[in-house]
Amino acid sequence: MTSPEQWQGATSSNRKLLEGSDDFLVCYNRIKGGIMNLRGTRTENFRDFSEGCIFETLLPARFRFYLPTRIEFGVGILERVGEEAAKLGRRALIVISKGGSMRRAGILEKVQNFLYENGVESVVFDKVQPNPIAPTVDEGAQLAREKRCDLVIGLGGGSPIDTAKCIALMAKSPGKFWDYVQSGSGGRRTPQEALPIIAIPTTAGTGTEADPFAVITNPDTKEKIGIGFELLFPKVSLVDPQLMLTVPKDQTAYTGMDAFYHALESYLNLNHQPTSDLLALQAIRLITEYLPRAYENGQDLEARTKLAWASTAAGICETLAGCIGLHAMEHPISGHYPEVPHGAGLAALGPSFCEYILPYTQERLACVAKAMGEKIESLTLKEASKAAISAIRRLQARVGLAELNLRMLGVEPNMIPRLAKDAIATMGSLVAVTPGNLGEADLIKIYHQALTG
Repeated sequence: MTSPEQWQGATSSNRKLLEGSDDFLVCYNRIKGGIMNLRGTRTENFRDFSEGCIFETLLPARFRFYLPTRIEFGVGILERVGEEAAKLGRRALIVISKGGSMRRAGILEKVQNFLYENGVESVVFDKVQPNPIAPTVDEGAQLAREKRCDLVIGLGGGSPIDTAKCIALMAKSPGKFWDYVQSGSGGRRTPQEALPIIAIPTTAGTGTEADPFAVITNPDTKEKIGIGFELLFPKVSLVDPQLMLTVPKDQTAYTGMDAFYHALESYLNLNHQPTSDLLALQAIRLITEYLPRAYENGQDLEARTKLAWASTAAGICETLAGCIGLHAMEHPISGHYPEVPHGAGLAALGPSFCEYILPYTQERLACVAKAMGEKIESLTLKEASKAAISAIRRLQARVGLAELNLRMLGVEPNMIPRLAKDAIATMGSLVAVTPGNLGEADLIKIYHQALTG
């Protein structure tokens, strides 16, 4: 692990050198023409720093912007699904969860009617569970081939949309889904094609409608692994906040915190870039303000609309920058304990994770604090960064997740070494882009700290 003294204030161009060199101990971040004191003392330029958080960032030497998904956003946009599907095929496999919420809310029927009106037949696959598993993907792909479906629609939360993406891939690929997983026990094969995908999120959380990723669990090995291929970008995503009005309070909280941590992690990611920075801070601000409102009143359409965009914006951040070690650490939890909602696992880990990496990302956490509405102008840099963690704890408390910890989720202390090992083995690439050069021993310390919060 790199020492805080080495890491503090390092530029993105120097971060790789820090892993094995003592040549880059201190750098200076130019903020509005001034020099920010990176040792945490008060300076006359701190006000300038705090005001420049959103619009002035250290520009990386290289970055990439690529988002081939067309996103249609707005209340009532669901009615476009028929005409959009007709551009892509004539028989759609609609992938939904097995819980029945899409049927009870009448959303599935609406989608099928819109498809029918535009000359598109539909087949329903309704076997997706929370924290979806690989055999379900293979079963859905077999159905898509048997029914000769030529497009796939993911309708629901992150689980059915992620499953839909993987079904679209496997409907055009030989073998089993796990053959195409790129880490852990996966077969590391490369897919060549996939059916076109339409994503229709009904929760504000995963942002999968705006990224090329999907997360699936192997029930035999308990590995919960994300895959990412350009083929998995939806052709079009229809984000209709009206579909989110019936999401229960607990799911509103869990999915909202998932979106929050997508934005936060992308902002802290060593590979952050200008657009991801802007969208991440906007998403953090919107979730801080509107998640408690939606939690208290699910029918608050303004709050649901702001959260819907925040989730999509955070999904774009995942595409442009990506998550870091927090998500890598949560995946083994909901892999070994599939009854744990992903957002709950993140909320249990998040504050402890941020406290651990605070010495390596003080400036960015200070900007997070400002985005969450904290008054940081009179604080030292260290105080401002700590204010972000306090604000995160308060946000979680406002949505029923106060003092949530791993022990409350059923995680046993003797499982922690296995969880840390799995995090590195299955999602080590996310750990590698985390400030501080973390290793397995660091993850073990964070897990232990999160046991009691």
